[in-house]
Amino acid sequence: MKGKKLRDPLFWIGVTYMALLLLFAIFGPLIPLPDASLNPVMDNAGRPHLPPGTPGALLGTDEIGRSFLQRLAYGARISLFIGFAVQTINLIVGITVGVIATFSKKWVSNAVMRFTDGMFAFPDILFAILIVGIVGASKVGPLAVIFALSISGWPSIARLTKTQLATLKEREYVVAAKASGASTAYLVFKHLLPQMSGIFLAVSTVELAGTIISESTLGFLGIGVQPPTPTWGGMINSARVNFNSYPVELLWPCLILSGTVFSLNFIGDGLRNYFDPKSNNS
Repeated sequence: MKGKKLRDPLFWIGVTYMALLLLFAIFGPLIPLPDASLNPVMDNAGRPHLPPGTPGALLGTDEIGRSFLQRLAYGARISLFIGFAVQTINLIVGITVGVIATFSKKWVSNAVMRFTDGMFAFPDILFAILIVGIVGASKVGPLAVIFALSISGWPSIARLTKTQLATLKEREYVVAAKASGASTAYLVFKHLLPQMSGIFLAVSTVELAGTIISESTLGFLGIGVQPPTPTWGGMINSARVNFNSYPVELLWPCLILSGTVFSLNFIGDGLRNYFDPKSNNS
């Protein structure tokens, strides 16, 4: 039955796309440029808006002559780095909070979960705007964006962890291990969290798509990673300004961003179906 789930074509489409995107992010910026004026970061005002198919600029160039292909690759590096970093922080913080809420005294558990529920009221974009206001938009880099997006990203993992642990800790093998003198830490790391790894993987994959959307939104609003560092959101913002004179500029970042979001959701859905016991028993 598990093999059947892994043959989900949408899952493998998503895996293939993300594998290609990772290769593109790693090696794309290393593609040699036959013309130094096509540098993806520098202002090359003498070579604006070369059309797609131009030698050395397969997808064309923007309004100041920067290669779209390499800017997309640089943007992929930024989006994937920020996305994976944010999800790693969310997992660490969320799992820790969920474990504390599950195994602490009732009043501690209630206080922790009330705080966690309250964090749901604050969207990540709001925190990002607050942080930009503190540090200044011109100083915002990847680390500031990671911090901003991870502040409000962990509560869903914490809630999931507590819900799953509340069920798993009542299993017979866990009760038997506890009766034999096993510590809470041993139970959590040996018996409980390994049982939840598949769920965490599926949820984090879907939330990674949301993080990349949020990072691109910040770039589009001009409060994300600042130029000259290329980002997909920043490219979309520039394309918006130049849409009437050069509409194809909007196509490339929208395509790669949409493909990434859809692919991550395909992977997340496939993993969820694979690890869902009810689905496996159907």
